Amino acid sequence: MNWTLVLAIWGSILSTILSLLKILEYRKDRANVKVTVTGNYKIVATTEAYGDRPLVMINAANRGRRPVTLTGASLLGPRKKQYLICADSMTTGRPVELTEGKSHFYLIFEDDVKNKYGLTPEKYVACVWDATGRYYWSHNVLKRLLKLHRIK
Repeated sequence: MNWTLVLAIWGSILSTILSLLKILEYRKDRANVKVTVTGNYKIVATTEAYGDRPLVMINAANRGRRPVTLTGASLLGPRKKQYLICADSMTTGRPVELTEGKSHFYLIFEDDVKNKYGLTPEKYVACVWDATGRYYWSHNVLKRLLKLHRIK
C-alpha cells in the first residue's frame, strides 16, 4: 500500500469535513430575523394611544447569534414599490438592537391600512430593515407576489 495515497485521501476527506463545518458555522453566525405579521390585533387594556381600534402587528425576532440593529418596518402596498411605513411613536423607537433570541414589534392602525390602501389581513406582507440596508420579509418572493395579486 502506498502511504502517500493514503495520506492524500485522508487529507482530502478531512479538509472536506472541515470546510462543511465552517459553512455551517457561517450560517449559524449570520443575522437571521424572522418577521411575522398579524392582523386584527387588539390591545386588551384600552390605552389612550391605541384606544379600541384593531391593529396590524409586525413582529421581528432575531433567530441568529449576531445582534441586529433594526431601523424600520413597513407593510408592502398593493402597487409596485409602495411601502406603508410604520410611524407609531410608541413602538418605533428607532433604532432597535436585537440580540440573540430577542424580538420587537411594530404597530399600525388596521383601519387606516384597509380604508386608504384596500389591504385586508390575508394580503399583509411585512418587512423590516436593519442598519446595513438588508431587508427581512415575512413571506418569500413568490408568496409576496401571490398575496398582492401581482401574479395570478
